[in-house]
Amino acid sequence: MSIPPILFGGALVTQESSRPSVRALVRNGQKTETAWRFELTEDAWFDLVECLRDDPAVLLGLWCDGKAVHAFFNEGGVPGGEVGLRPLMASLALEGPRYRGFSAIRRRAAPFERMIRDLWGIEAMDAADTRPLVDRGAWTVTAPLAERPVPASGMTDMPEFSTPDPLVAAQGMVFSRGPASGGVEGPVHFRLGVANGQVRSVETLTGFAHRGMEARMAGVSLADAAGLSGRIHVGATLAHQWAFSAAVEQAVGMTVVPMIGHIRAMLCEIERIYTHLTCLARTADAAGAEMLAARLYKARDILSRVCQAAIGRRLLLDCVVPGGVTLAISGHEQLHEDVVLEGLRTLCEEIAVFGTGDFLDIQALWQATGVVTSGLVGEGQVPRSLADALMLGGAVGRSCGRGADLRQSIEAYSSVRIRTPVAIAGDAAARCRIRFEDIAESLRMIAAFSAMFTAEDEAERASFFTPVQVPQERCEGYAAVEGPDGLICHVVILQAGQVERTFIAEPAGVLQSVQETALQGCSPSKFDAVRCSFGVSVAAVDL
Repeated sequence: MSIPPILFGGALVTQESSRPSVRALVRNGQKTETAWRFELTEDAWFDLVECLRDDPAVLLGLWCDGKAVHAFFNEGGVPGGEVGLRPLMASLALEGPRYRGFSAIRRRAAPFERMIRDLWGIEAMDAADTRPLVDRGAWTVTAPLAERPVPASGMTDMPEFSTPDPLVAAQGMVFSRGPASGGVEGPVHFRLGVANGQVRSVETLTGFAHRGMEARMAGVSLADAAGLSGRIHVGATLAHQWAFSAAVEQAVGMTVVPMIGHIRAMLCEIERIYTHLTCLARTADAAGAEMLAARLYKARDILSRVCQAAIGRRLLLDCVVPGGVTLAISGHEQLHEDVVLEGLRTLCEEIAVFGTGDFLDIQALWQATGVVTSGLVGEGQVPRSLADALMLGGAVGRSCGRGADLRQSIEAYSSVRIRTPVAIAGDAAARCRIRFEDIAESLRMIAAFSAMFTAEDEAERASFFTPVQVPQERCEGYAAVEGPDGLICHVVILQAGQVERTFIAEPAGVLQSVQETALQGCSPSKFDAVRCSFGVSVAAVDL
């Protein structure tokens, strides 16, 4: 609200608006045992929603536990840069099946609100998107996590879709794409409205791969929860397990030695390369560049074989755990620290050989293949305004000019120089270019990490793994990691020697909503290639 200036003694004084900031409003709530979490009244929650209209606070996630709705913010501003993650959580105790939603003001909240309604039966008022996210009518009950789930009426014969675009209804066609069509969509159903040679509407049905990850991670041992965190997203296994492990360590007040952080960061960069190669290979395959796709898939396999030879694992699964890292040969034999360091140095050296050989050849071949360079220019464009509104990260955000990178403020990366690649076109071609530049940057960082894996004095050497003892009293922790697709955040609540509950902020749900918007206007023949350029994991959307 604009307030006219007030004149005192000839000096012009501007009266500021009385509306508090998100930070002040949340911190005025009732304090809890956790320093960064506050409980708000319903009126204060309403004021919080209104305050979000013009406050730069970053909303990371929105969750429910059946008793309250929790909004998790980064009060440090945009993730990345010098400020990093400074958590701030607002909790609203539920007095009924509804609460004031955020998505009408912050579009990023939409997938979180949809998940809450499907699992808990708690509805967001004024929601921008009321479609089911994971409930496809096949469950025996509705709102399965609610205190009193309601028996379901049975699976519907056909999924319900929105009314077609008027032009599509008048002179266009409607196509359905899904696993039954024989493509590479995975467990997801697309409904495309096509008219005048363009895709005018895209509607996505997910939920077919829902595994109930947050529910399965509640009330289990630390080891079981850590294992499940690595199964959330196949392309971000390390990132999720690192975020979960760091959240547990933060909750119990544990600090790991710098070497563990360096190992985690190096392994996370290998995963970033692997995930980008997979996305590029699928994009090339969908665009009709079969030879290029084969080279990319082969490069991915080379990376897996290098990992197998150096540290005994083709897939870097369960390498990061609360308390450190675990690297073992076949079986579960824990290796001596000197052997681990030697294996890590060898791994870095072999990956450097890949970076100066096969990777450069593949990059040149990509640039010489017209269907994936000029053929994707202008297709699936994401405007900068939308990227800013949704706080996009990863290759999608960086292709739109957003250079936020949480690695800049993570201690494990403090010893290496990070150059975050950025483009401004925002189309499918730009996303692919960013992935190649991201791979090159990861290769450079892995070479820098190699010099850090040196044996220390025997008296000063610390173990790569220290068991974490979960306290009996309640404690909460948080952590965030820069994954291949953007910011991954975990909030962990520990009590009675086990994991009471976890909250997960995974970028896949937000990326899917961006994908739906960006695919409108592209050519039907390029639909698959443009969709693959986003690299959305359907399983990660469904959780």
